[in-house]
Amino acid sequence: MSATLRHSVIRRRRHRREKRRKLRGQLAVAPAAERQAVEAKLARTYPLLTAQPPKK
Repeated sequence: MSATLRHSVIRRRRHRREKRRKLRGQLAVAPAAERQAVEAKLARTYPLLTAQPPKK
């Protein structure tokens, strides 16, 4: 893998991690009425199939 490609891959992963943490933080403090909307956004952004590590 080239150095420039590796840098962009690392940056995208870091950005996704920050976005996930932000959404989970919002979910933790959201009132019950808004929680369902945040959960839907989290599920849409990060589906369960891609969140699970590949099995060897």
